[in-house]
Amino acid sequence: MSIFTTHSAAQTATPIDPISGFAGNTVTPFSYGVCPCHQAVERSRNLIGVQQAATRAVCERLAEASARAKGIVWTGNAANLFRSRLDELAKTSQSLTSAIETTHQLAWS
Repeated sequence: MSIFTTHSAAQTATPIDPISGFAGNTVTPFSYGVCPCHQAVERSRNLIGVQQAATRAVCERLAEASARAKGIVWTGNAANLFRSRLDELAKTSQSLTSAIETTHQLAWS
């Protein structure tokens, strides 16, 4: 038969200090110095900025290609399908650019 015993705070070797921190931390919650969250936010913002710039560049090249393709003298079903798909891509690109702007605003607010 097993016996389970617990020790009360009075029986422990070191008394519990109410300002020694939360959840076993060795420091109080307000003495961290530099919060690691700020660094994580900065890294995330930098990553969003890099991806935003790259996506904008791709969307601009797509818009340019779409505009040039409309100037090609080409008729028939294949030409119509090609142009309609390019138009769909251009609309999706505009939607993506809008979503990126929203993400940027959320990350920097």
